[in-house]
Amino acid sequence: MNRFDFLEEKLDLLEKQNLIRDERVFLTPQLPKSTIGSKEYLLFSSSNYLSLSENEEILDIVKTKMKNIGMGSGGSRLTTGTHKLHIELEKMLSNSIGYENSLLYSSGFMGNLGFLSAVCDKNTIVFSDEKNHASIIDGIKLSGATVQIYKHLDFLDLENKLKKHPNNRKVVVSDGVFSMDGDILPLDKFCLIAKKYDAISYVDDAHGFGVLGDRGLGITEMYDTLPDALLVTFSKAIGTSGAAILCSDLIRKYLYNSSREFIFSTSLSPFDILMTIESLNYILKNNNRQVKLMENINYLKDKLKDNGYDIRGNSHIIPIFIGDEEKAQKIFENLLKCGIFLSIIRFPTVPRNQSILRVTPMAEHSIKDLDFLVEKLNECVRSINDWYIFIVYLKKSFLLVL
Repeated sequence: MNRFDFLEEKLDLLEKQNLIRDERVFLTPQLPKSTIGSKEYLLFSSSNYLSLSENEEILDIVKTKMKNIGMGSGGSRLTTGTHKLHIELEKMLSNSIGYENSLLYSSGFMGNLGFLSAVCDKNTIVFSDEKNHASIIDGIKLSGATVQIYKHLDFLDLENKLKKHPNNRKVVVSDGVFSMDGDILPLDKFCLIAKKYDAISYVDDAHGFGVLGDRGLGITEMYDTLPDALLVTFSKAIGTSGAAILCSDLIRKYLYNSSREFIFSTSLSPFDILMTIESLNYILKNNNRQVKLMENINYLKDKLKDNGYDIRGNSHIIPIFIGDEEKAQKIFENLLKCGIFLSIIRFPTVPRNQSILRVTPMAEHSIKDLDFLVEKLNECVRSINDWYIFIVYLKKSFLLVL
């Protein structure tokens, strides 16, 4: 018996459940038309919402400044890993959004783990939306806190749960934009409830930052409301990498000295930080990308609705509900053959038999691109539905013969 046989067995089970993921290798930046493997696709699965990761204006500025900063950070922030650009970006973020301070993390996942595992402990009750991101779920588990899951965006359910724990230390946590179904958190109501029950409010705005609000500063700008702590990431609309937690001076000092994900991680490189600073400068000076993105979103949603699709969510993330994993996989594969690459979302990212096709347009997509997507999606869905009807017919015929 091989000591790795159990891994083969688990992979075989995933294969039978249509849950095996294949690695897709990009040969180009994540453009509306991207080369993946040896084929060009219309890309509708990237979080490069504003098409900034390949923006030549930003890249030209960075090229002129990068000579004097070096490539790597050389250590964690507590040793040798703090460059002046780290401080500049943290001040830029806090001043722009309206917080006292901020703290950079290597990724949004690490930021959520770092905040929740440091601030929460066995004496804390965390109230978490049932559709929160995996990084929030893992951060709560890591903290050892008690967790109370409330129904998705159901604040009556949240209040009923909070009422039962008047004397406990409490943290209320939610995604800002839910990454699977595109729902936007009503931040003003969320923060009012947290304050009413003396709970710390924490929001992950990974998908809202750079897109929502007049200047693209995210959900806090959209609602003119600040939770006690806010996570923003740079790997989506900003087009770079890394994340930050916006907070008070007190919380930053505590995280700096207590958050293991921060303390024991090599800091973001000065090059990464410079890229992020220039991308943010671009967004704050120009909202043309946000405007174009929302025009594309509204056009595509209307087009999909006109073609009979049940489009929910109120953000730039467009989920198309399919349900059955096998059916979703077949539609996804047929779209690939048509030259369209979008996201298939299956268990464990969503519950079993709740698979979706997730569409995320970019600012640089043309109307022609959007029309082509709807046309081919219609063809693929119709083809798979016909196939399923035929299979059901064969099964019924076989039973009649018996």
